[in-house]
Amino acid sequence: MKLFPQILPVLLIAVIILAATGCGHRESDGHAHEAGEAEATQETEAGVTFSAKKGLLVPPATAKFIDLRVADVAERNINAAFQFSAQVYRAASEVQFASLQSTGRPDALASGNVSLLDAAKLREGQAVTVQNGAAEASLQGRIVALKRDLEQASGQVEVLLAVSDAQHPLASGAILSVTVTLGREENVVGVPRSALFRTTEGDFVYTVSGDHFVRTAVKLGVVNHEFAEVTDGLYAGDQIVVQPAMTLWLAELQSLRGGKACADGH
Repeated sequence: MKLFPQILPVLLIAVIILAATGCGHRESDGHAHEAGEAEATQETEAGVTFSAKKGLLVPPATAKFIDLRVADVAERNINAAFQFSAQVYRAASEVQFASLQSTGRPDALASGNVSLLDAAKLREGQAVTVQNGAAEASLQGRIVALKRDLEQASGQVEVLLAVSDAQHPLASGAILSVTVTLGREENVVGVPRSALFRTTEGDFVYTVSGDHFVRTAVKLGVVNHEFAEVTDGLYAGDQIVVQPAMTLWLAELQSLRGGKACADGH
């Protein structure tokens, strides 16, 4: 898993930003709200500030520091891809009689479990691409069988795979990331995966609204490793933050949890 190395730089940047902002408003600035008073003008010199009505305001210097990038939402062709995890249960080297297979060198065998809904997308003989942990090289394989013995009891289907690993041999017990390309030809509203982030409330992007960035809920359709289809929440031509969306979310989250001074007194 590469998750921690990828998130660490984001967290470090967010900590620096939040330390500099002091969560936006300070009582000494004289911008405290009274009951019924209109929302005060944000001060940006200190750093990122948050408004419940307008969203996040990021000063130019801070935007440059975090390499904030904005792009237009566009229609694009997205190749549908389904991903799941599997584990090698028999390495090719463990087969004693390779001559039993017409291809010469035997394949490594792996197994993974998927839901009933996901199993409906798969079929025997379907080609797959396999990634072995941190290895950059991809391996080719195929679905050998879909075993439904425990379907009613567990609600899952076991997927058996054969992986051609002559160039990069797989060890027994290795954890694999399996990608099945499902194919799709029509144009859809799509965004880069880097623009998306997930909270307990669902999937979101940051849209551009004047000088501010507003967290916007989206519903997703087809998703692959590079792009995601948006079925609701965005239109072609909208502008969104493509990086670093997670840093903005951490700044907003700190504001929401930081008390009235971080949420415009509301």
